[in-house]
Formats: sequence, C-alpha cells, structure tokens
Amino acid sequence: MNKIILDKTQLSILVFENRYEIDKKNKFLSRCIDGRYLNNKDLPALAFPGADAGELVLIIATANAYGFEVNPEKAYKSLVKVVGGEKNIQLHTDGHDKSGQALGGCGHIKQITLTPADYHLTDNETDFIKKKFSQAVKKGAKQAVLQGDHMEGAVVFISGNYGIYPQYLLKTESGGETNVQIFEYHQSLVDERHQVLCSTWFHQKAVKLPKDCDEEYLFQAISEVAETHTLETAKRLAKGLPIYHVKFDKEGNFDIEELGNV
Repeated sequence: MNKIILDKTQLSILVFENRYEIDKKNKFLSRCIDGRYLNNKDLPALAFPGADAGELVLIIATANAYGFEVNPEKAYKSLVKVVGGEKNIQLHTDGHDKSGQALGGCGHIKQITLTPADYHLTDNETDFIKKKFSQAVKKGAKQAVLQGDHMEGAVVFISGNYGIYPQYLLKTESGGETNVQIFEYHQSLVDERHQVLCSTWFHQKAVKLPKDCDEEYLFQAISEVAETHTLETAKRLAKGLPIYHVKFDKEGNFDIEELGNV
C-alpha cells in the first residue's frame, strides 16, 4: 500500500477531526511517537520517543553527554513515582508470533540498540534499559502491541491542551478512503513532565550535577538531548516526511506551521 504524504490541508482535516482534550488526571502517562496506536478514548496524549523507556534512555544519555553522574536504578524509581506506579509504565512492541510471544519492540529503542553511541549510550547501558523494562512488563507495566504497516505521512509537533489521535481515514479523489497516520511529539506535555522528572531526579539524588547546577540546569540539558534523540530517530524512521507544528488554543482551535522536511 502506497503511503500518502500529508500536505497542510490534509493535516488540517485530520487534526480537526482527531483532536481531543487532554485528561489532566492522566497527563503524565505516555505513548511512543509511533502512528500505529489505535484511536481510543484512553490513548495518552503525551507522545515521546520510546514512551517511558525513552525517558530512562534520556536521563542516562544526558548524563553521558553533559558529564554528570546518574544512578540508573534511582532514575527509574523516580520515573515510576512520577507516573503513579509501575502499573502506569508504558512501552510498546510489534505484533506477536504464532505462539503468542511478543515480537520486536519500539522502533526508537531498536535504533538505539543498533548504534548506541549515536544516542550517547553504551552497549551495557542499553542492555540495562531493555532488561529493566522487560522486568517492568512482568510486574504489570503496560506494553501496547502495535500491528500493521507504518503509514505515517507526516511528523507533527504539538503544543497546547489537546492531543491528536494518530489514525485517520482520508477521503481520496476517487471517492474512497485510505488510512493515514502521523508521527507525534507532544512538546507541551513532554516539557511539563520533564520539569517534574528533573525536580524528582534532583531531589531524590538520582543525579549528581556539577557544582552550583540545579534542576533547571538539568531540565535544559534534558530538553536539548530529547530534541537530538527525536531528530536522530526521525531521520531513520521518517526520512523525507514533512514536519509540522500544531499549536492549540484553550478552545481547541489550532494553527499549523510548516517546518520543512525530515
């Protein structure tokens, strides 16, 4: 099936039909940027590469990039605290084999596994992260199973108090319909959760920062590395796709800005 590359008009239709108000009670629950999540009322609006596994990747990679110390176990426990318990930890895998065993895993984590150094990680750190979240699934963490082909036609950065369901049936010129998807990164929710995570990591002593550096320093460092990780994975999984910024106001109205291509 041919993938449809979404222009601004087509994306505007998708956003208008698929926008939904963020549930403030669950605003720190996450999902990956993958466009294959099914549209449903419980879908977290906070889209971030690798979902919660991506957060543990991020804090370890940021420590490596900026030259400070991190305790991975304490960093994970802080993440669990922020999301409200291990039962709320989120990640995903790709389908099942005939025996029912989950196949593969998150595309973001796969790319990190292939070339850890490109994400400021070592092989041992990558193995630790994968093992940690494999254990979390056995303890009740939520592992979504994403089926089917990738049909993402755009990369969308979102800001404001609304989320966007990633799947849409777009009307074609012939009068039919075709399934389209979007990669998503919810900048507002990511920033808000990172502020809380950085404060928690700092006060729980999961990190040992340079002298006179505080949680705001950590937030700025985390934000920079998060952008680097997102763009690195986008270059690999969404090469050539257009990038848009969708900005919502409080009533759900929105503007779309074109940001070029991946």
